[in-house]
Amino acid sequence: MMCVLVVFFSVLLPVAAAPITDDSSVKLMQTIWKSQTISGLDNGIWVIPEDAINQYFISHADNDKVKNPTLKLLGGNKMFVAFNSSLGRVGLTCEIKQFVHNQTESYAEVYVLKKEVANKPFVSWMLKFVPLGAIADLYGNPLKDVKQVDAKFSGNTLKVDFRPLVEKSLLNSNIGKKVAISSITTREGALELHTNMKAADLLGAMLAS
Repeated sequence: MMCVLVVFFSVLLPVAAAPITDDSSVKLMQTIWKSQTISGLDNGIWVIPEDAINQYFISHADNDKVKNPTLKLLGGNKMFVAFNSSLGRVGLTCEIKQFVHNQTESYAEVYVLKKEVANKPFVSWMLKFVPLGAIADLYGNPLKDVKQVDAKFSGNTLKVDFRPLVEKSLLNSNIGKKVAISSITTREGALELHTNMKAADLLGAMLAS
């Protein structure tokens, strides 16, 4: 679940703000672009396919405690994140409660609905009583050393204020200053960002920059 937020901050938000130069980023952006539709872009809906996020995981999200992370996007703003740990294959079923970015605030809130370990029903049962913050301490928190975000745990909810990161990246371009994200929705295999940036708006901003 943490890794999903890292993708939001490191890849999705700067998309409209900065040029992509390295090979892995170019490939990632190609995967994302192929998922867009004319009707979606005309309505300011930008699609992030599940494959793109997992592509990012392969090159960026492994660490000493979290190995082979994968994401499955479900309907109803839900997602399933799995990773290898010392306990075995851990799975987290999460729900995106809020994702807001505008000219004054930028934050995300995710709630973990279910925690489980493959083939270990007793351990899975025990995890029901372990708060999310404790799990992050055990298995690693990719946001721990990111100074431009403020991550706070409350029970099984993670709220991340990423405004400082936005101010250093997304707001450094004319396009970035105009982008607002009102919400995120999910469907099988894809995540959709609902923005104020329609295709014509993006083209106009690009020509003006």
